[in-house]
Amino acid sequence: MSIKTFIAVLSGVILAATSVANRARADDSTSEPIIVTASRVAQTEDQALASVTVITRKDIERSQSTDMVELLRSVAGIDIARSGGPGSQTSVFLRGTNSNHVLVLIDGVRAADTTSGGFSWESLDPSQIDHIEIVRGPRATLYGADAIGGVIQIFTRKPRGPVARFELGSFGTHGAEIGDGTSGKTRFFADASYRGASGFPATNPSAGPYLYSPENDGYQQHNVTAGMHAPLGANGSVGLTAWDSLESTQFDPAGDFSHAENRVVNLHLKEITGPDWVQTLSIGNALVDLNTFGSDLSSISTHRSSVDWQHDLSLGQRNLLTVGYSFVNDIGNSNDFTNAVAYDESVHDNAVFADLLSRFGRQQLQFGLRQDQHSRFGGHTTGQIGWGWDASQAWRWFTSYGTAFRAPDFNELFSPGYSGFFAGNPGLLPETSRSTEIGTRYRLSPAQRLRASIYYTKIKGLIDFTGMNDQAVNIGSASMRGLELQYSWRRKPWYYTANATLQKAVDDATGQDLLRRPRRKLYMMLERSFARRTNLGAELLAASYHADINNITYSTMDVPGYAVVDLFSTYPLAHSWTVEARLNNTLDQHYQLVSGYNTPTRSVFVTLRYAPRR
Repeated sequence: MSIKTFIAVLSGVILAATSVANRARADDSTSEPIIVTASRVAQTEDQALASVTVITRKDIERSQSTDMVELLRSVAGIDIARSGGPGSQTSVFLRGTNSNHVLVLIDGVRAADTTSGGFSWESLDPSQIDHIEIVRGPRATLYGADAIGGVIQIFTRKPRGPVARFELGSFGTHGAEIGDGTSGKTRFFADASYRGASGFPATNPSAGPYLYSPENDGYQQHNVTAGMHAPLGANGSVGLTAWDSLESTQFDPAGDFSHAENRVVNLHLKEITGPDWVQTLSIGNALVDLNTFGSDLSSISTHRSSVDWQHDLSLGQRNLLTVGYSFVNDIGNSNDFTNAVAYDESVHDNAVFADLLSRFGRQQLQFGLRQDQHSRFGGHTTGQIGWGWDASQAWRWFTSYGTAFRAPDFNELFSPGYSGFFAGNPGLLPETSRSTEIGTRYRLSPAQRLRASIYYTKIKGLIDFTGMNDQAVNIGSASMRGLELQYSWRRKPWYYTANATLQKAVDDATGQDLLRRPRRKLYMMLERSFARRTNLGAELLAASYHADINNITYSTMDVPGYAVVDLFSTYPLAHSWTVEARLNNTLDQHYQLVSGYNTPTRSVFVTLRYAPRR
């Protein structure tokens, strides 16, 4: 798909939808969602001086996504790479940055493992999620390390009443969910889900003779969320949330499999100390245990403890100052294929931060500063400034500049390597970045929104295993630049949304594209509602070619682009039951996200869901 064709298709769809919208019946119920991730305080999505996307619980249920790949791939600026079917290792790239340049929070707690710095996206069931806030662009001044490409914060589900779900589908897919929760000032809630599948072959012959196997690769996944929320005194509250995932996955070469546990716990205390002072204390704990069996026997365990103490101070009616202290302690150990201890280490980080939000007239200013003191590489300062201007009631402009960094992970610091090769380096420095963004939001009408952003990111000191004996060293740099366009239109009974991403993420030394990041991506979704809460919808996802590694020659190659169409529908039954159906890859396209690895063929999933109407 050429750039001209790409832009023409998107422009034509937007113009057609706009024309229809001008003749359609108005629906002004387009309230802005409230977010907290962009500035650590509550604000509407339009007030944020950043590019923000919110995936609500309603969006999740509408899409009927069976995993995080289907849920996140629709977001502008996000690219997905998965090595096989559901349950397989999954990487998420945000604005062309590496997968470990995305900070992942679950209920405010860092959830990535310390060995690779990446989050296990395959471990999370969408049924356990209430909503997701995605902030594109650096947020190191608020959250510290790893927030170079942006922040993805996942808020777990807290049902207010009984819920249940039963699922059957292609590839032997089967699943169930049950949950319940109380209402009132003091609340208790719990939700448990199971999903499994016999799967399909993860690899094809282009994966090479060592990896390729024609056998199916299945998985089983158990997720549990639970917690409580209660008032604490006259002006305070306390909340406790926990998420735990157990997963067993088969992968190639044949006979290899893994058992993994991911757990996040957060204790949250909030106190309104005075009319202009709110303080919150968050104590978090995250655990990752991964055991691999077969040709690559290994065991990895990581444990993270964190404390965040935040103070929000109102300085008059137009200024809000947020100051805080953050502490993170990481412990990681790894055993290799001989069951010998590869490393058993720990690092910690202390930080103080401040962020000022000010409004004067139609303009808004955000200024942030943070100082981290890391036990391995010492002090590091990051800063961010943003400016917004409401040119009219319909038109808003914003721009921002920020610096960020990524701390070396445990494998890069401590791994002994293999026979002296690919060893870690305790003397590594952090990767650093600077980013600039200019964006606009325009309300064409109460039912229509148009958003656009251009950005540029430069990352220096990238860590790679290229030193003597391929040891980890700081070397090279990379540049990411791009354009994101988003459009939405909501007029009963229709809902339409589309976004396009044009990006170029390259290695500055070679000029070659970074792996698995297509230069162009287009997503469109059209939904029609009918009587009795029935709906019918269609999705289109198209992406251009992307660079990858040939698994046989180990040279760089281009993986062809693709376009897939999915259909979905919901039909209500009696007594709060609904039946849902989703047809994925309707045209049965054969494509690859990762060279040598298969993606699902045409497949159908049917779900029976129970949720009392209120």
